[in-house]
Amino acid sequence: MFVSLTSIPLLFYPGLGCGHRAPPPDTGPAMPHGFVVARPVAPLYDPGRAATELETKDRDRWQQPVRIVEALNLTKGQTVADIGSGSGYLLPYLSRAVGPKGTVIAEEVQDAFMAPLRERAKKLHNVCVALGTEADPKLPSHKVDLFIMLTVYHEVDHPVDFLTTLRKYGKPGARMAVIDFDANRKGDPAAPAGHEVSESAVILEAKSAGWELEERHEFISSQFFLIFRAAKR
Repeated sequence: MFVSLTSIPLLFYPGLGCGHRAPPPDTGPAMPHGFVVARPVAPLYDPGRAATELETKDRDRWQQPVRIVEALNLTKGQTVADIGSGSGYLLPYLSRAVGPKGTVIAEEVQDAFMAPLRERAKKLHNVCVALGTEADPKLPSHKVDLFIMLTVYHEVDHPVDFLTTLRKYGKPGARMAVIDFDANRKGDPAAPAGHEVSESAVILEAKSAGWELEERHEFISSQFFLIFRAAKR
């Protein structure tokens, strides 16, 4: 089911200055959000569990990565930033969607994920790896068409500030997809205890950071799937 809300470190980065540090983003005027997050934030995912939890056929069954990327409606030549890429589960699907002239940035904050991400990037010639921080993904300024956060938003410590920072790396009208567990959904698999976030909190935090909800997809039974667009300044 799809509901359209409009109708109702160093970067090894091909095509964008490979091997050069990304320039600092144009911060522009401070964005007032006046919103205080009062909810639990999960610890960072343990990379040692990736092989048995992130890279399984059962995950393919319930996560439906092909359908996720279809719903993103990407076009050839676009730049996508996979924020909190982990072991790079979604990279092959994103890589095919943007084609050889597009670029996928696999961004992570944990050193332990760097080796598997780089191995995947070698096989996917339009993928590069970026080591960010929990506060700043350190991407090329004004280059990203779409940000995606797959089962990572619940770990973002200061979500309003982080989402505001993302906007500085996006092109005008950039989009952002957030997919995560909500304990209120009784789907399969159930939301892991302590690793969930309410859909309503994400919408409120994104709005406070200047993102407008544009689409909602409902085909992942245990997760919400929201697509936002950067509001005009």
